[in-house]
Amino acid sequence: MESHDLLCTFRDDSLDNVEPYLWSDAEVYQYINDAYFMFTRLTGGIADGSSSVTLLVASAETPTTPIDPSIMRIRTATNASDQNRTIKVINVQDVEELTTEDYGVIRSLNQIDTVGPVRYMIIGEEEDYVRWVNIPAEDTNVQLVVERLPLVPITRARQRFTGVRDEHHYHLLKWVRHLAYRKQDADTFNLVKSDQERTDFIDYCELAKREKATRKHKVRVVSYGGL
Repeated sequence: MESHDLLCTFRDDSLDNVEPYLWSDAEVYQYINDAYFMFTRLTGGIADGSSSVTLLVASAETPTTPIDPSIMRIRTATNASDQNRTIKVINVQDVEELTTEDYGVIRSLNQIDTVGPVRYMIIGEEEDYVRWVNIPAEDTNVQLVVERLPLVPITRARQRFTGVRDEHHYHLLKWVRHLAYRKQDADTFNLVKSDQERTDFIDYCELAKREKATRKHKVRVVSYGGL
């Protein structure tokens, strides 16, 4: 299903397919885009290890590197300039008392000033960048696996919901109707319906999130002892 298909389905379901429309195309596409982003946000993001936002260049002798605002979570990082050696991802609150071969025991971010091969990525100090340990001695390519928001907003017809499985597309209309019924107009405003659609959407996202978690983990093989 593409963006125009969802708009047409919304108009059919809402009996709003005769001009002048209660909701303009521009309004509906705005609602659809918000539903697209809200779905990915509530279900944990779109898994991505290959788009342009997943490749960082850690500049020589520069302790931090900006990350794309679409990134919600960094799952893994590897040093693509050093045979894909693993870079350990560390939360900023876990830096204290971290022991490394280069520093001994790290007690604060101010201590991390040695130039050398990148071994750790510190996240959470600020939303828009990561910090390196060591500070890279030369420009270093870092490949990420992330979970992120959509990269391209929905603004017009014939756009795809990249990263959202087909079976979820129709259910985006729950959030679309939630927003549509809040339009301040006597023919559209219905707070009861809006709140119900919001609840239904959030419940559906929780179900989709659980299904996604199941797909992300391989089945464990259980061995039983015997004779």
